[in-house]
Amino acid sequence: SFYPPNSVTGTNIDPKVEGGRTLKTDNYNGVLNPGGTGDVVQFAGCPGPKERQNMRSTFQYWGCRNGDVGGLEFVTLMPIPKNTQLLHWYGSGWWSERGIKRQDVGTTRYPAPLRDKK
Repeated sequence: SFYPPNSVTGTNIDPKVEGGRTLKTDNYNGVLNPGGTGDVVQFAGCPGPKERQNMRSTFQYWGCRNGDVGGLEFVTLMPIPKNTQLLHWYGSGWWSERGIKRQDVGTTRYPAPLRDKK
């Protein structure tokens, strides 16, 4: 197992997997606070009921657990036109745990990708 990340290198990349990538999703690396870093992912919304995510986490972390410096890799799932909202899924309980009704976040000026109609 490579959770928590290696205490020397700070990485959770599995050297036994070609390229180091893994599909392991239970290797949470603590709290990452992007405040003051200029990181745009901190402003990415959670898609509403009629929307879909256009980016996601790869579960590849670096930095020592709950350390001063760390990161989480995100990838886009489609080409993202200029001014389009960046959206990733926060988790099924995010809205209800805060007493907020889930709603769409896209606007006319800054649209969000919509779910495919069934």
